[in-house]
Amino acid sequence: MDNPFERRATEFLRDDEAFLAIVSPEPVTFYLKKPGHAGRLYDRLVLMRGTPGSGKTTLARLFEFPSLAALLRNSSVSTYHALVGALTECGALNGEQPAVLGCRLPLETDYREFWEFPYGESLKLRLMTALIQARAVLGWLRHLAAAGVAPDNIEVVPRAGAESIVESIGGVKGEDIGRRARAVEKALYQVIGALIAPTEADLPPEATAVYQPFDIIEHVRVRVGPEGQKRTLELRPLAILDDAHVLHPEQFHALQRWLIRRELRIARWMIARFDVLLPQEALAAVTKDLSDAASYPGLSQERETEVVLLQSSGPRRENRTNFRRIAKDMAGRYLRRMPLLSARDLVVLGDLLSDEDPTLASSKCRRLREMVDAAQRRLNVADSSRETFERKVAEFRVGGRPVDEDVGLAMVAVMLHRYDKRRRGPSLFGTEYDQEPSQPVSANSSVYEAARLHLLQRFDRPFYYGIDDLCDASSENVEQFLQLAAILVETSATQIIRSKPASLTPTTQHQLLRKRGEQIIEGWNFPQHLLVRRLVTAIAARCVEVTEQPNGWLTPNAFGILQEDFDALPDSHPELAHVLQFGVAYNAVTLVPHYPCKRKEWCLIELGGMVVLKHGLALKRGGFVESTPQALAAMLEDPRP
Repeated sequence: MDNPFERRATEFLRDDEAFLAIVSPEPVTFYLKKPGHAGRLYDRLVLMRGTPGSGKTTLARLFEFPSLAALLRNSSVSTYHALVGALTECGALNGEQPAVLGCRLPLETDYREFWEFPYGESLKLRLMTALIQARAVLGWLRHLAAAGVAPDNIEVVPRAGAESIVESIGGVKGEDIGRRARAVEKALYQVIGALIAPTEADLPPEATAVYQPFDIIEHVRVRVGPEGQKRTLELRPLAILDDAHVLHPEQFHALQRWLIRRELRIARWMIARFDVLLPQEALAAVTKDLSDAASYPGLSQERETEVVLLQSSGPRRENRTNFRRIAKDMAGRYLRRMPLLSARDLVVLGDLLSDEDPTLASSKCRRLREMVDAAQRRLNVADSSRETFERKVAEFRVGGRPVDEDVGLAMVAVMLHRYDKRRRGPSLFGTEYDQEPSQPVSANSSVYEAARLHLLQRFDRPFYYGIDDLCDASSENVEQFLQLAAILVETSATQIIRSKPASLTPTTQHQLLRKRGEQIIEGWNFPQHLLVRRLVTAIAARCVEVTEQPNGWLTPNAFGILQEDFDALPDSHPELAHVLQFGVAYNAVTLVPHYPCKRKEWCLIELGGMVVLKHGLALKRGGFVESTPQALAAMLEDPRP
């Protein structure tokens, strides 16, 4: 059985209608609506950054002209209405017409080879940008031809003042500019393909002649429709440079400087991971949502670029809620592609994941009760106090329901230890003389969370189950969500084949998710992955140690260092900053800057979902262990992995 969750289906779908059928409009709205509505997606350089699997290429493909044309062809189909609305809000569609002529150029092909040539940097940049421009022009023409627009119905509109140099790109007619672009691409391809780089004097004239269509073209004017009923469209060219992180870092920054110029009239996006950035740039991009490093003489990052982070940053509650919506919508679209499930109307992933609370076996419950009794005797807590705690637990509600017996016992255990901590030990004259603590012990969500984690660590009671836990464990990353969901969907399908209920029990979900999380960590092979693994393992071990405290005072899944120490990290601890950069880039950790606590400002280094699953930590955010850069750096020291 083909399981679309096993791979990013959007990466392999060649048919535009099939691609659009599984694309969720939620990321488009969340990430691009605001800048798109303000026009900032098309009048300046857009720097789109995110982790692998965050949906960068899917968004890029969505803005390509064939996708927009296919969407408009099927705009009457109700399935596409939400996507049409999202792209209209972003300015990619204007009524029933496309507004942009998008073309995606993957830079992972042969562009980096220019930087290996024995030429000056200026010439190398000129050759590379000429090839990018030629291929963008050919891409635009190819997309228009695929949409049925004949070359003689295509015309470029030069920017004001560029009429006299328009001949350098072949003129304004579609056929002429296509011919010129093909000649430039052919000449540059011969240079790239040469076994020995030609000398500067031997470079083909087509490769070195002035060719700057991005400087000249303002709009593309096309005439569409049947003969006698033709109408004119003004399209804004959009060049999407994907996978820019494969370029040499100097090449990347040179290209970014070239694209940031205000003279360019076309829309241009540059999509990359964090790998290519310097540690201070990458960490600043996550913590400040913009990087100072792209500021150049006469230009400023804030004014000349639009940074779109497809990464957890900013309002955390809003991000998590939004990702849950995206993930559920996407899962429904994927489930519809599985005949075994869709034929049974099982197209809601949440319906396959039971969230009914599990309970411990009676023998384990008996052992737990004995542990609580022993704790009461050891702490010398009066029966009346315990009865008060039991009454509070009985009155406590989760989702309007009382807690199960095992959780209730674990909560009483936590409350006994909190009571003992707050009264500062039993009275020397007997329990009847115990002083009530100034802060009474309550049965609240903190006690409930600690109790459930204690049951996980001591009795392996299922902790991760239900659709919301699945979404939260994905660290707001689409690919990780699909990887986790894949094994659950596969197991559910197997149960159907064996004539069993499709819904998975909490125990099955919990075991499968923890196993998959561990497998994903074992499969890490990104740069610095050994040190990243060492760092997160040490952080997780400390968090587990704190979580196991019997009074459950904290259920952390993060380390916190003072914000001012974190800001100085690239200079004070460059190796640690480098490791953190890759930890963030590949979802091993998430940075939460400017977190207020105890009248101080912290930067939290929050463990990623896979690490949390593997080590059995809380998914709930906010709990952190106070630390320092020195302590974190020591975690990287010998013995080296």
